[in-house]
Amino acid sequence: MANSEYEYVKREFEFDRCLPPSNWIVVRIDGCHFHRFSKKHDFKKPNDENALNLMNDCATAMLEKFPDIVFAYGVSDEYRYDILT
Repeated sequence: MANSEYEYVKREFEFDRCLPPSNWIVVRIDGCHFHRFSKKHDFKKPNDENALNLMNDCATAMLEKFPDIVFAYGVSDEYRYDILT
């Protein structure tokens, strides 16, 4: 974004601030071109077991790597299982 017409976004909207204790942070992780990834790995529709296991394993890995995460949830037209801790 440096030296672009959108440099103002960084100047005006990015800042260093800390959240007060005991606040919840919600992070949405979204992929792109999942249809290409599915085709490359020959995932079957709907709800390929390997694809579901991969997404569950990714969410579980995030929960294990960051112990402060208390909840992971997956939702998509390709994803139908929930993971809870």
